[in-house]
Amino acid sequence: MDKTYYAEKGLFVGITSIICAFYFFASTLFTFKSSLIEQNGKIENLNTHYTEVESSRGSKSVKSELKFTLNSTHSFYVLMKNIGYSRYNERFEKLENQLKKSEIVTVWIKESEKEEYKPTVFQIADKNGNILYDFNESKSHSRFGFLISFALGIFGIGLYLRHKYWKKPAHNTV
Repeated sequence: MDKTYYAEKGLFVGITSIICAFYFFASTLFTFKSSLIEQNGKIENLNTHYTEVESSRGSKSVKSELKFTLNSTHSFYVLMKNIGYSRYNERFEKLENQLKKSEIVTVWIKESEKEEYKPTVFQIADKNGNILYDFNESKSHSRFGFLISFALGIFGIGLYLRHKYWKKPAHNTV
């Protein structure tokens, strides 16, 4: 067993994981309410969609998506969650019903994503100002992904550094 080979692979996995943590998760995780803008309008094209997805290893799960547009913007708003083997996302179904009843909603997105087709949704409120989808709920998915990726990165880099710089003491054979 060549420990150097595995240590170098650990370094590669570690660096890649840390890059992924910051590229995919940090932009959402480190967003503050002060950097968000409100988009108001009447809801159009509201539906909850379920799609079976398959990983590269062949395991299957179900992805639920709540999709809608507002009459005042050109954006397409999507909330997405992998729900495992379930065929029903109670949270999105309830949110869909609340949005239908409200008709007019306020959606908070990043100001930098104002002109994007699919901006990241951070918060949704009904016409009375009641929060239906909370800022913290939107960030909770990124928090978990960031922590897992970052921890894997630290582990991989630590494995490499331990192999490279930690020397075992010489044994006395007197």
